[in-house]
Amino acid sequence: MWLMPKSISVVILTFSLLATAQAVANPLQLFVQQCLQYKPSLASLDLKQTTPYQALQFEQLTLGFNNFNDRLNYYRHLATHRQREGLLMCQLHLADELSALLTAPQLSSFIAELEDSHMPYSLLANKVKAITLAQLDIDTKSQLHNAQATIRRNLSNSNLKLVFNNAQCQLDTTHDDTNSAFEISLAKYLLLQTDEQCRKTTWQAYQARAKSKNQQLLATIKTIKQQISATEPSIGSAAPQSAPLQATQSLLSKPLLTTELLLSFLESQTKNINTAPWNIGKTLSQIENTPYLGPKNSSDLFQQVIDALTPLGLTFEAIPLQVQADISSTNETNASAGTGNSSSNGTSTVNKPSEPITTYRLWHQQRLVGELYIHTSKHSMANIIRYPVIGQQFAQASVVFPTNVSNRRQAMQLVKSLSEAITAMTRGSQFYLVNKLGVSTDNYLLGYYWLSSHLQQQLAYLAPSAREQFAESYRQQLRVFRSKVAWYYLNSDQQWHADNVKIQLDSVINQAFQASFNQQWPDAKNMAYSFNGIANEGLDYYHPLWQQNLVNLINTDTNASITNRQVFDILVVNEDNLSLIQQMSIILNPPTDPSSIIRRAFNVGNSKI
Repeated sequence: MWLMPKSISVVILTFSLLATAQAVANPLQLFVQQCLQYKPSLASLDLKQTTPYQALQFEQLTLGFNNFNDRLNYYRHLATHRQREGLLMCQLHLADELSALLTAPQLSSFIAELEDSHMPYSLLANKVKAITLAQLDIDTKSQLHNAQATIRRNLSNSNLKLVFNNAQCQLDTTHDDTNSAFEISLAKYLLLQTDEQCRKTTWQAYQARAKSKNQQLLATIKTIKQQISATEPSIGSAAPQSAPLQATQSLLSKPLLTTELLLSFLESQTKNINTAPWNIGKTLSQIENTPYLGPKNSSDLFQQVIDALTPLGLTFEAIPLQVQADISSTNETNASAGTGNSSSNGTSTVNKPSEPITTYRLWHQQRLVGELYIHTSKHSMANIIRYPVIGQQFAQASVVFPTNVSNRRQAMQLVKSLSEAITAMTRGSQFYLVNKLGVSTDNYLLGYYWLSSHLQQQLAYLAPSAREQFAESYRQQLRVFRSKVAWYYLNSDQQWHADNVKIQLDSVINQAFQASFNQQWPDAKNMAYSFNGIANEGLDYYHPLWQQNLVNLINTDTNASITNRQVFDILVVNEDNLSLIQQMSIILNPPTDPSSIIRRAFNVGNSKI
């Protein structure tokens, strides 16, 4: 059913960030209480009904759980240190409830029913089954999360100081921001130090700062992730890369790039920028930087972004302050009485923002998408409060950004935050899991990268300067190199530092570093212990490279009959739950079989991170 913009009642959208901040004395405590009392169940799932009815019923029975989980993630960055204990209790409770849902006797029969059906029900089965297979026992899950958190803590720099054994490398920086994080001090050191050997030694020492602490932790994570992978169906024999577009649905959740193709892709993206990481500051300081000529006020920039989104079928309807107050009053009653959507989804806010919130209803063509809350903060950020589910609920998202915009980097951060919110809010599946996770790992963020790129092209003042282009090339090569390190580490069946493989790996990783930066680094394997991505994303750390290459391919070779509005509908909304290959076959000029798309994506040119 389509809703016309002027016919929507203000009480349809029951949540407002303005609502309970004034009405509830301790809204976080209210949320935690609601969370701890919430007990989802699949007991009423009627397996005798038709597949569409079962899928709809499953969506209704699990939607509250998903909303609580998203709200919990939203509250993490808003809660004070004292409030986090309540959020932890909620997190543990939701983990127990998820385990109960996934072990419910009805679930296996439900999945089997959906697997035997057609799209989109087989896709939903794919998502639910993947979550079931990825579940770990409580001890293993605790071990994994503790290892990841400890690595993150070990890589933080609050207790690190620059100490030099070589007096010639000493540089007096005590007068510059002594309370700054170590990376800032390091960056300043690398910029001010004229001796390249000192810069090199310092940078390499920094990469090894947590090696002794992280070595066993990373090995533990590797072992656990290998156990998870062993429970998943093999992609290698599922279908050849040249399979037709009607390839089995099991491939939808599998990456298009196999393990072997991934390494080939990384090699294809390797470009020698002839600048080592310890010299990047010096190099950038010597490249001319053109000034930012765009709006200096973020509200003006926001309006220009809105104008650029209009041709894509998007409309932003500002809600008058009085209407916002009326909605707030309605939500106060719902929250206090514990009724309505406010109660079931935990819709109260933690802290009242220091700046007033502007609320927009977001429309895509004639479909109401949801509400977008805009207010100012120190940094740009998007938070998805609630994902859309067609026929079930509207989306809610918050975007914050600084009042003033002084450079292109800040302007692009605002654009990217808005793109993140809009792509999440406008997804068009009838299933929550598909809207949140995407159809596959290959295309779940493709719409976001395309929209960010599209907006940058529409606003000429966002075109990067020569200095920014070189900085992007450096960031790309750093991700390429780190992705190679992750690939070699996670695909090695032997100990990373075992004597029988040490020499060979030293040579391979050193060559990979040299291929990107034209410098030798004999201990380049230390990079494995120097970034969080290998512990968290693992092999998927390469994804931004792949997604951006696909965007570059779309930007350079779109079929002339396809409009930008159509590209938005296909990549972002994706109401038909199209796979990556299906999307590209519509958008691109031929050939568009999987092997051709891979080849073209490999060769399209440099990615931008």
